[in-house]
Amino acid sequence: MKATITTILLIATAALLTTPIETLAQGSDTLVVSAMPPGNLNTVIIADTAAGRNPNRVYVLQQTGSVDTTYYITAYIPTDFNLTIVGKTNPVTGHPPVIAPFILANNSAPTQFIRPTGSCTITLRNLYIEGHRPDSLKALQRITFGSADSVTYILDHDVFSDLNNVDAMWEHGNYNSIFMKNCEVRNCNGPGWQGLAWFWAISGVPVDTAEFVNNTFFLMARSIIGELQYAKYFLLDHNTFFLNASEPLVLPQATNAVIQNNIFYGLFAHGADSAQVKGNLFTNDAQGPAILMFDSLTSVANPPYSLTEAQRNVVVRNNDYFWPKAFYDNWAALSDTASSNGPGIIVQPSWMNVETAAMFANHTSWPGLVATNNDSVDPGYAYAIVGPAVDSLIHSIDANWTGAVTHGFFWQPSTAPFDVFNSVARNWANTQSYPVPENLAYTNDSLQMAGTGKYALGDLNWFPSQLKEWEAGGVNAIKGNGPQVPTKFDLSQNYPNPFNPSTNISVSLNQSGAMSLRIYNVLGQLVDVVAHGYRAAGNYIFNVNMDHYASGVYFYTLKQGSNIMTKKMLLLK
Repeated sequence: MKATITTILLIATAALLTTPIETLAQGSDTLVVSAMPPGNLNTVIIADTAAGRNPNRVYVLQQTGSVDTTYYITAYIPTDFNLTIVGKTNPVTGHPPVIAPFILANNSAPTQFIRPTGSCTITLRNLYIEGHRPDSLKALQRITFGSADSVTYILDHDVFSDLNNVDAMWEHGNYNSIFMKNCEVRNCNGPGWQGLAWFWAISGVPVDTAEFVNNTFFLMARSIIGELQYAKYFLLDHNTFFLNASEPLVLPQATNAVIQNNIFYGLFAHGADSAQVKGNLFTNDAQGPAILMFDSLTSVANPPYSLTEAQRNVVVRNNDYFWPKAFYDNWAALSDTASSNGPGIIVQPSWMNVETAAMFANHTSWPGLVATNNDSVDPGYAYAIVGPAVDSLIHSIDANWTGAVTHGFFWQPSTAPFDVFNSVARNWANTQSYPVPENLAYTNDSLQMAGTGKYALGDLNWFPSQLKEWEAGGVNAIKGNGPQVPTKFDLSQNYPNPFNPSTNISVSLNQSGAMSLRIYNVLGQLVDVVAHGYRAAGNYIFNVNMDHYASGVYFYTLKQGSNIMTKKMLLLK
């Protein structure tokens, strides 16, 4: 179901921000926060709230000279209001400000950053959130943890490094949303059962919207993204997943999802033994380890959802999955040396487990499950990163298996003799490139053109020239009659209509900001994401090719902030 989406920018009145890391919301009231004394960020936000904070307040973390500034937190920040924290880039080093846990009087340290206590929007932009406290011990476990409903998280150009042990964003509330773009989560792992997961909605908690675009997950232990129940909409687009030990995606009940243009490199490296497979550790049907593990509907088949298998709409396209040879050699060696304390025969991970592959092959029962252009190709990452990182993870896996740890899915650096990516050096401002030391640009030419619109697979931040063009909406600008700002938010009727197989959709944005243009079928299921992300105010034309879609009526919806418009179009073949 691959749709070729070519975006043509006609007129833009403002420069497109390919890295909008320090842009403040229109009409916002800014408050610059000093880094010292430790805990001042907590103090300022809490005091500002008690004093009647401006609802559009933006807390700005400044830099204080040639040395990167660290904001130490002394407790979590409770919030039932819209909380926006923006970091200013150091003009000397080019680095963002750091947020890290402080050592308290009783020698403990904060384990979480923000706790939502009511409906709100939490925006974190251009921050480096570090899990270590000043004595280099890992302390920070969670970015957010709460049970409030209708919470929205916006993460933009952030780095989350060396978080410890548990779920970094653990959701107990209903219908919360996350929009994560241009971020990196790096080296977040154990100790603990399965180590650390990134975004996790506990069983029984529905998610409204989860969008992950142009992010990198580097050296992770446990599940990177998991929603055990139901998400109204899930998008995974242009992300790089580089090495993890346990199941990367836990989406068994996925019903409305697009997974496209991603690279999955060396995931689920721990594998599984037959006892774990038979024990239904991963899905409900004794399936082996895999990157994609879907299941037939269970709880969401009942009220209030009452969804059917035929209503599920999951598009999986233009993805690359690959395991280094060292992992295959290690799985074989572990199987050959099985003992009473060992794993037995290792079941190697796959792209899809048996049940998932059968669901995508059965278009009668699951007409909305489509997988195209997914392949296993070596991206060609630099050996300077692949070599030591793979070896370190293998050492950890071997220690877990041979140490009679039957659920050892975490990557515990203390078991590895050379964990070269364990943490950011204390003098990181002088020893690394911004914002992280690793560089995951790859050399495989075919993968650099294998994505939608001929863009590279994976996180486009590793290919800056492609990212700039992609953020701008596609290809070369066409000169018009001069710049002008549209007077209103508008969505035109597609032309031609009816069409076969391509059509043009014109939109007008009278203000800059995040927008989306999506196509739905008559059942209200998402079938394609034409555009999403930041756009400057201007007029745009999007060309959409629907050659691989069935004839019929479709709806396309333009949304920006509170503005939303929908029109109908007809595909006739």
